[in-house]
Amino acid sequence: MRDKVGVIGLGAMGGIYTRHLLNAGFEVIGCDLVESHVTALVERGMKPASTPRDVAELADVLISSLPSLKAVQEVIAGDNGILKCDKDSQILIDTTTLKVEDKIDLGELMATGGKIFLDAPISGTPPMVEALQGSLYVSGDEAAYERCKPIIEGFTKTNYYVGQVGDASKMKILANYLVGVHTVAAAECMVLGIKAGLDPKLIHEVLPKGAGGSTMLQVRGEYMANSDYRYEEGTIFNVFQKDCSIISEYAASMKSPIHLFAAARQTFNSAIALGLDHHELAAVCKAVEVAAGVDRKMVE
Repeated sequence: MRDKVGVIGLGAMGGIYTRHLLNAGFEVIGCDLVESHVTALVERGMKPASTPRDVAELADVLISSLPSLKAVQEVIAGDNGILKCDKDSQILIDTTTLKVEDKIDLGELMATGGKIFLDAPISGTPPMVEALQGSLYVSGDEAAYERCKPIIEGFTKTNYYVGQVGDASKMKILANYLVGVHTVAAAECMVLGIKAGLDPKLIHEVLPKGAGGSTMLQVRGEYMANSDYRYEEGTIFNVFQKDCSIISEYAASMKSPIHLFAAARQTFNSAIALGLDHHELAAVCKAVEVAAGVDRKMVE
């Protein structure tokens, strides 16, 4: 018999997980502070719950997708948190991106209630996760990971067990480093090509297929080629700023240089200063255009 899945946090990512799991035939129970998020998924077959505790009472395996450490702490140990549910060895797959030490602390907090914590940040933009192209890095109890693999495979393209709690967050730091550097590299390459007289759509068609191709050139390069950075889910600049801080602080603690990332971060700051932070992260290309003296109209 399949595990019942509880999803706590039904926003940009959690809502996508839920839709995929429902499509895969899982019974899903979910909760979110935003009622419209819940209503939209109930219409697709999700069973609603009022609190994380209620979700835990009804589900076998839990997934959380939340905006901050405080939110995860409240979901676990709040007055209506999952630790209030008397189910030993219940598993929480936490896909939130947080500091390594925070994930270790959360794992210890879960253990006080006899529950199992899997540190499992997801790598991929929301459109990539929507297209089942996301990758999940998982660390913690390996037997719990093996049990959860059918669930994880329901909302990702790939998943990897990488070690003990905290190791998956280390892997996500590396992934986000590359996302930042590759996004700015794609933007600078696009603008250089435009100044050279090449069609930006042709650049996007040709380069991702060669040796210099990258996922960010393919995915975010399309936004750049079209000069269309509209993003229905709102902004992810605020999420990326949080991730930038995590990367920079962790690299400093490791005494490991991240020169390319530091330079890329300044380019993102330029985009924010230009008021572009309500767009998709690819809008960093417009900041590069401004610096290069390229006057290309954005799609509004």
